Amino acid sequence: MTTPPQISWAALLEQLAGQEQILLLLDFDGTLSEIAERPADAVLRYGNAELLETLGRSPRFTVGVISGRALNDVSERVGIPGLVYGGNHGLEIRSPGLEYVHPAASAAIPAIADAADRLAAHLSDFPGAMVENKELTLTAHYRLTPPEFHDDIAMIFLDTVSSLLSGGACRVTAGKMAIELRPAVNWHKGDALDLIRFQLTSGAYPLYIGDDETDEDAFEAALAAGGAGVCVAAAPLPQTHSICRINSPVDVSVCLSHLAAL
Repeated sequence: MTTPPQISWAALLEQLAGQEQILLLLDFDGTLSEIAERPADAVLRYGNAELLETLGRSPRFTVGVISGRALNDVSERVGIPGLVYGGNHGLEIRSPGLEYVHPAASAAIPAIADAADRLAAHLSDFPGAMVENKELTLTAHYRLTPPEFHDDIAMIFLDTVSSLLSGGACRVTAGKMAIELRPAVNWHKGDALDLIRFQLTSGAYPLYIGDDETDEDAFEAALAAGGAGVCVAAAPLPQTHSICRINSPVDVSVCLSHLAAL
């Protein structure tokens, strides 16, 4: 991976000021929401709802949220009608004018449900470990688990889903203090960004803001389309497809306010 030249948010904002149409897509956890110890506790940061609503009403912006959460989960947590919502890293997308579920991913729902049940049983003795069945994907969270158990959880996870991996039905990806099982389809947040752009606003400047490894695909897609990725990270990343870094979800809210003022 070649990291593109980095610029400040102020410099990027100057570029954005000259764009007639902007496709603004954001991650949820760690971006629009602070990272919560339990996924169920994550909420939209104070003030973000009003900013997203303002941007969503603007004819200059197409606004969406693409999350690793299930589609209904993320759309309910944001709760703003008219936005684009992508769940399970874009395997499912819903907005006015666009309804999409990846056809190959749907076929994996029974296998993922079975794996989720078996993982929940195997991990039940580990303090703080949680298994989240999101229908099209599943995630094992270990943020609340003592570090000495992390390797054991990873080993049990891989052993439990080994038949799905060897059979080519699913693949494993890593997140922040989490391991995820996804259908083995060639689809990610970058593909979701491209689909949304082509279907809803083909000439818009794509801007993606996110904090996780899974957001790198969207940064890369935005950059390839002449746009930009903004990573939310407390320190510079050794390698990234984003061209700008901001420190925290607090700064995301500030950036949204700047965009709303354009």
